[in-house]
Amino acid sequence: MKTTIKLSGEERRAAIVKAVRRVFADKGFDGTTTRELAEAAGVSEALLFKHFPNKEALFAAMQESCCDEQSAGAVERLNALEPSASTLVLLVHFLVSRVLTGCASDEGGQTIPNRLMLRSLAEDGEFARTWLRQLASCWIPKVEESLRAAVAAGDAADGPVLPGLGGWFTHHLAAMLTTHLMHDKPVVDYGVPCERLIEQTVWFALRGMGLKEQAIRRHYNPKALALFTR
Repeated sequence: MKTTIKLSGEERRAAIVKAVRRVFADKGFDGTTTRELAEAAGVSEALLFKHFPNKEALFAAMQESCCDEQSAGAVERLNALEPSASTLVLLVHFLVSRVLTGCASDEGGQTIPNRLMLRSLAEDGEFARTWLRQLASCWIPKVEESLRAAVAAGDAADGPVLPGLGGWFTHHLAAMLTTHLMHDKPVVDYGVPCERLIEQTVWFALRGMGLKEQAIRRHYNPKALALFTR
């Protein structure tokens, strides 16, 4: 006989929040019914409403949950590093690889957040603002500090792109690449596997920020960096 595991109220609530992500990502808030959300979570509509008073509350909880699951541990390790050309390379590789991870497999950790981000940008932008808040408060300032340190050490040219904008442009480039790759049949065939595309994007971003080729070659080892940024 199959044993049914009884979940606590908090566990059930968390399970519902996680289960409805894909439905919201595929259909958006307005295109999703509470019946579809309940079916995705494997519960009745009555139980769904027991945990969430309305669809708006469930959508808000889903957004908050996605944002809370960002790689806080890796971000803390990155922020603990001294600003330098090496740290800048690490920061850019971390961001690009995180954003583009979903292009390698539909099971990638970024696939659903990427779809939610696109829908948010086309609708009210609230999820996008929340998702990018950590980037604005932690990652961008660290990029600015590291680029200035690289310039001072002679590893990068000074300008003309402002350091903070260079950081945002890097994110936007990776995010736009993802939009072309998220379908079963990619909109653009770049002719390289995802790992190679990540490396090419990192090189493009670092050179655009002004980091010199010699410095990139000295510090950029994708396989070694992947171990640090997990």
